[in-house]
Amino acid sequence: MESILATAWDERLAGPYDVIVVGSGYGGAITAARLANAPLNPKLKICVLERGQEWPIGSFPDTIEHVAEQTYNATLNPLGLYQVDVHTAIVIIRGSGLSGTSLVNANVATRPEPDCFDTWPAAIRQAAQIPEGNAGSLWNYYRRAESTLGVGPHPNGLQLLKIQALQKRATELGKKVELLNIAVNFDQEGPVFTRDGKSVMRRKCINCGDCMTGCNVGAKNTVYMSYLPLAKLGGAQIFTQTAVRHVEKSNQGWAVSVRRHKNRFAFEDATLVASNVVLAAGTLGSTEILLRSQAKGLSLAPGIGSRFGGNGDFFGTAYNSDQITNNVGWGNHPGDPFDRSGGPGPSIVGLARYKTDASFGQRFNIEDLTVPRAYRNFLALVGRNAPLSRTGTENLQAQRQRREKDAWHADPNGALNCSLMYLCMAHDDSAGRLYLHGDNLRIDWPGAGREPIFNEINQECFAHAKALGASSIENATWHLSPWKTLVTAHPLGGCPMGEDGSHGVVDHFGRVFRDDTQAVHDGLYVADGSIIRSALEVNPFLTISALTERIVENIVALLTH
Repeated sequence: MESILATAWDERLAGPYDVIVVGSGYGGAITAARLANAPLNPKLKICVLERGQEWPIGSFPDTIEHVAEQTYNATLNPLGLYQVDVHTAIVIIRGSGLSGTSLVNANVATRPEPDCFDTWPAAIRQAAQIPEGNAGSLWNYYRRAESTLGVGPHPNGLQLLKIQALQKRATELGKKVELLNIAVNFDQEGPVFTRDGKSVMRRKCINCGDCMTGCNVGAKNTVYMSYLPLAKLGGAQIFTQTAVRHVEKSNQGWAVSVRRHKNRFAFEDATLVASNVVLAAGTLGSTEILLRSQAKGLSLAPGIGSRFGGNGDFFGTAYNSDQITNNVGWGNHPGDPFDRSGGPGPSIVGLARYKTDASFGQRFNIEDLTVPRAYRNFLALVGRNAPLSRTGTENLQAQRQRREKDAWHADPNGALNCSLMYLCMAHDDSAGRLYLHGDNLRIDWPGAGREPIFNEINQECFAHAKALGASSIENATWHLSPWKTLVTAHPLGGCPMGEDGSHGVVDHFGRVFRDDTQAVHDGLYVADGSIIRSALEVNPFLTISALTERIVENIVALLTH
């Protein structure tokens, strides 16, 4: 696969870097971009280490066979794009590649309510109470990230059939579906970065619905389209296929142990050194690195691995409704049978809010969720055979006819394209714990799926299906598992922010505590979802981005002085 942003491994520095950034998702890309372009003299020597490979626009899988080929496996395919971690309490879906999970997420850039920070360190609580535009406001960093990522609502979102379907139940409750800010480009065309005649090209969204398997159009405003080109233009080196094992102190600052994969099956181990290390390998990745580092003697706060949660994620499906929802993706294949009526649109476009007057921990949201092209035939088969909950509003004869249309593959007039999937977010107790079992990360989170909020959300998904004349398909791992296993695309925690090492793993500037006091390791930071200490009730990547903007601003200030 060609490389446009990635640096050749043999171009790495023999001597120490000023900063090594581990990971290239929101936290890593923002850190690298801001540090590489900081007004420092001399310029910082920076490298980014990404365990996955580079995925140029147009290279993403869009069939189920290619998705299977590119599914991550630590032994058989360490360069796979899609990673599914199965645990008793929760199944975690994440991405692995240059740009991290931003490659395969649903683009939603949402601000949480200020009260979600009420249990956070005082500096964050206070910053969240300062209005945007005033000095010290946390919301200034949200605005900075929103601007760089180019977020905004779908210009024609209310005309999409899936949003009109979402509105049906909202209307019964006297609510209006809100159009979300999403990191999708609707109005620009052209290169964002060019090297050796090869360009990263930005294109306008064609509403194909394949955001979550990877945008082959070039319309998804991932960090590959924004922060990483800024980092590259600022002089940062970007090494892909380079997994970090652990970090330890050295006489030059920090030694970073890496495993460089030449391909799926061949690798070499190496050590890089730097004065500063920023861990941004994702919630599970950064926590795992610190746990391995602790096993090799690095002193950490006792709460390492704590306050893990799934951001209150929950899924539901209204199956085989009495209206076409155009909720099935067709990818970058104009003329595909599902390419009609201007839809489906990006993966998620709108949401309905519930219990908006309630306090934090009681509210929840329901968003539309599009089926990508790669999964449509598989999910059509699943729908035909899944256990259904009848809502009493179905036209059973019409349902049978639509199901028959999906007998061999998904049909534009079949049951799947008359269905609507839901991604729901609420508040969970963030009581999970990440730990190492041998060399493998494990999760201990008893009773996670038995929290009452998930029953409440499940009942509301049923009500959505009823409003559409559909049947309800419950989240299978939750409905059928004796452990009420959850599914999340938003793992959070493991290195939570705290006032000191007895209440967290990092401080409000992402500095890693040495023990249960306020003492920190000089030059060691974490900037990703692992520092988020509680569910946000909304999609979290914008909060990760804002916190990282704040953290890296402080790093620049420290290096300046």
